[in-house]
Amino acid sequence: MYLTKNDAIEIIRQIQSFESDLNNIFKSRGYSFRGNLGRRNALISIAQEKETAKVLRKNFKEVIEDGRPGKPDIYIADIDRELECKITSGSKTKGTSRSFSFQTDWETICNKGKLDYVYIMCDENFQKFCFLYFDSLTSDDFFPPASGSRGKSRMNKAKAMKKVSCLIGNYIVRNDMHISSIKNTLAKESNDHLFKIRELHKKYNSILECDIEKKNIIVTARDNETIRHQNKIKKLSDRLSYWKNAGNSYTFTFEEIE
Repeated sequence: MYLTKNDAIEIIRQIQSFESDLNNIFKSRGYSFRGNLGRRNALISIAQEKETAKVLRKNFKEVIEDGRPGKPDIYIADIDRELECKITSGSKTKGTSRSFSFQTDWETICNKGKLDYVYIMCDENFQKFCFLYFDSLTSDDFFPPASGSRGKSRMNKAKAMKKVSCLIGNYIVRNDMHISSIKNTLAKESNDHLFKIRELHKKYNSILECDIEKKNIIVTARDNETIRHQNKIKKLSDRLSYWKNAGNSYTFTFEEIE
C-alpha cells in the first residue's frame, strides 16, 4: 500500500485545479466542457497520471509515467509495481442515479499478469469523489470483453472488491444492507405476531364459556393471524435467502473535496 488518503486528496485537488482551468477555457469560447463527461474525463486523465506520479516521487526515487498503448500509466521502479489510472463519472441509469462499471484493456491485463489500479469516481461538477485503490488485479478479476467492446473488459466486482482500499469516500455492500433490513423486519414481525396472539388469547379467556359464537370468532381471528404470519415469514425468508446467495452489489458514497 503506497498511497494514503492524504496522497489521494492532494492528487484530486491538483486534478480539480486542472479541470477548473479547462472548464473556464471552454466557457470563454462558448463551449460546453461538462456537457459530455466522457470527453471531459478523457481530457483530464493526463492530469491524474502526472499528479499521481508527482505524489509518488515524494517517497520513491524512480517513478515513470507513460500511458502509451501497451505501457503502464505509472511504473514505480523502486518496488517494481505498475499502476493504471482511471477516472469515471459512471453512466446514467433510471432517473438521476448513476452506475459505475470499472473497465480495463483486456489484452494489457492478460499480458502483464497483474496490475495495481486507481479508479477515481467523480460527480458532474467535479466536487465529490470516491478514490479506490486496487492491489494486484489479474485477468481473473475482470470479465472477458463483450463483442463490440473494442477490447475493454468489465471488472468482476465480486472478486476485485476483495482487493480494494477506499481512500476517499466509501462503499456499501448492498447485500449486507438488505440482509440487515430483512432481519429487523423478521424480528418485528415475530414480536407483533406474538403480541396479537396474546391479546386474542386474553380476549378469548374473558368471554363466557357459554358464548360459543364470540369464542369462535376469536378462534377464527387467531387462525387467520397465524396464516398471515406464516405467509409473511416465508416471503421474508425467501428474500433473505436471495440476498445471502446473490452476488454482491455495491453502492458507492462520495466525499466532497474543496
